[in-house]
Amino acid sequence: MNNKNRTLGEVFEAAVDDFPDRLALKKGDVKYTYAQLKKEVIKLKNYLLKLGLEKGDKFAVFGENRPEWAIGYLAIVRAGLVVVPVDRMLSEAEILHILRNSEAKGVVASENCIDKIEDVKQELRDFKHIIPMDTIKDMEAGKEVPIKDINPDSLAVLIFTSGTTGTSKAVMLSHNNIICNLEGVDKIIEVTEKDTLVSIIPMHHTFECTAGFILPLRKGAAIYYPASLKDLVATMKEANVSCLIAVPLLFEKFLAAVYRKVAAASIPKRMMFNAISGIGSVFKFLRKPLFSKVRHEMGLGNLRLACAGGAALTEKVARGLKLFAIPIIQGYGLTETAPVIAVSPLEKTKIASVGIVLPGIELKIHEPEEDGIGEIIVRGPNIMLGYYKNQAATAEVIKDGWLYTGDLGYLDDDGYLYISGRKKSLIVTQSGKNIYPEELEEKLMKSQWVKEVLVVPRIDAKTKKESVCALIFPDYELLEEYSISSETTLKKEDVEAIFKDLVREVNAELPAYKKITQFEVREEEFPKTTLHKIKRHMFLERGIKV
Repeated sequence: MNNKNRTLGEVFEAAVDDFPDRLALKKGDVKYTYAQLKKEVIKLKNYLLKLGLEKGDKFAVFGENRPEWAIGYLAIVRAGLVVVPVDRMLSEAEILHILRNSEAKGVVASENCIDKIEDVKQELRDFKHIIPMDTIKDMEAGKEVPIKDINPDSLAVLIFTSGTTGTSKAVMLSHNNIICNLEGVDKIIEVTEKDTLVSIIPMHHTFECTAGFILPLRKGAAIYYPASLKDLVATMKEANVSCLIAVPLLFEKFLAAVYRKVAAASIPKRMMFNAISGIGSVFKFLRKPLFSKVRHEMGLGNLRLACAGGAALTEKVARGLKLFAIPIIQGYGLTETAPVIAVSPLEKTKIASVGIVLPGIELKIHEPEEDGIGEIIVRGPNIMLGYYKNQAATAEVIKDGWLYTGDLGYLDDDGYLYISGRKKSLIVTQSGKNIYPEELEEKLMKSQWVKEVLVVPRIDAKTKKESVCALIFPDYELLEEYSISSETTLKKEDVEAIFKDLVREVNAELPAYKKITQFEVREEEFPKTTLHKIKRHMFLERGIKV
C-alpha cells in the first residue's frame, strides 16, 4: 500500500490507479469499475461536506449488502466523518438506541429501510439528514472538495455490538486499526486483482467489512452482491467466485444440500459416495476431480479459498468440506481487534485450529491451567481505541495495553491457536474442575442427528447441586427422511432414545466430572445473532428450565 493511503477513504486509491476499468462492485444490473467507484465516492463526499458536516461528526450507513452501501461507507470516512454501520435487521428501539448514543447527524440508507428511520427520527435531536442510496447516482459530479489532513489514528468507525452477551457497547476503531489489520492478513492470505468474491455476511459486521469489502477493494478484486440468498448460487456462478468468506452456517447448508442429493441418488452412487468418504489422506488428490461436478453445481468450480469466520466452525463441517476438496480455512477475532487476530495459512491448515497469529500482533495465554488453557489476551496496532463514552467498560478489557478477549484457548508447539470456549460460559465443578461447554458441544455435534446444541450448567432447586445439561435441537428434516426411507414412524420417545444413546456414547469418552447428566430435546432452533451465533447468555440463568 502507498504510505500516503493511511485512511479508509483512500484505501482503494492504488487499485484505482492500477485497474481503473476493472470491475469493482456489482449487484444485478448495477456495476461500478474502480474509476466509477472513486467518482461516486467523491460525489457523495462533496455532498456530505456541503451539508455543513464537520470532521468527527457521526454519520450512519444502513441497508442491505449492495454497491451503494460501500460507496456510503467510503464517502463518509473520506469526508473525515465517523461511519456508524447499522444492522438493518434491528428493531426500531435498537436503531433509535444506536443513532441516539452515537449522536449521528444523518444516514445513508437503502430505500426499503427509510421507513424505520423516519419512525425514530423525531426522537433524535441532532439527526437531520436522510440520504437514499438511489440518489447518489444523481448527485452533482465535480472536483473533489479538499479537507484538512485526517489523522490515521483518529476515530473512523463506531460499531455497536451486542454479540452473544446481550450488552450493547460501541467499539471505536481508527483508520490505522483497520489498515494495520489488512496488512497483517495480507501477509498470510493472498488476495489479488484476479479474484472475485461474493458478499454474503451483512456488511455492518466488522469481519465482512474488513475481510470481504475493504481488503478486496485494496487489492483490485471484484465483489458481487446476490439479490437474495435464493440467488446465491446463481451469483457465485456468474462471478466464477474464487474467494468465499462466510459464516459456518452457510457451509453447513452446503454440506446438507450435498448429503440430501446423495440420499436421493441411486444405490450404486450412494455406495460409491460412502466408499469415497472413507478414502484416506493418501488418496486426497482424487477428491478434487471426483467431486468437481458437485462443486460446479454449487457455483464453486473456481473456488481457491473459503474462509469461515464470525462463529466457530465445527470439526464435522470442516472435515466434510475437505472431503469435497473445498479449500477451507478459519479465522478468529473480535470487533475490538478490527477484527482478525489469527487465520489459517491455506497451505498448512489444522482442522481444529483457528490458525496462526497475524504478524504485528502479540498474543499470550493469561494464567493458563495445567492443560495450557487460559484467557487469550492480545495487543497490537489493531486494538480498538476503546468503548465510546464508556471508560469503565474499556478499563475492564484493556489493561496495560493488553486486550482481554474473554475467550479461552491455548497454543500448540507450532504456534497454532485453539479456542476452548468463552470465559463466561465456563462451568466450574464443586471440586474446582473446569468444564468447557464448547468441548462437549463439539463431541455431540459429530452426530448426524444433531443440528444445534448448547451445554449449560443446571442447578437442582432442592439439592443445589450443579449438573451438566445438554440442550439439543435435532435435525428434524433428516429424522423425517429416515422415517420415510425406513417406513417407520418416529415417536417422541424414539427421538429421545436416539439422544440418550448419543449422550451415553459421549460420556463413555469423558472423565467423571465432565459427564453430561441431563439432556433436553428442543422443538425450536436457538435464538441467534445476525452472525448466527447462539445467544448463550439467554440459557445461563441458574435453575431456570429453558
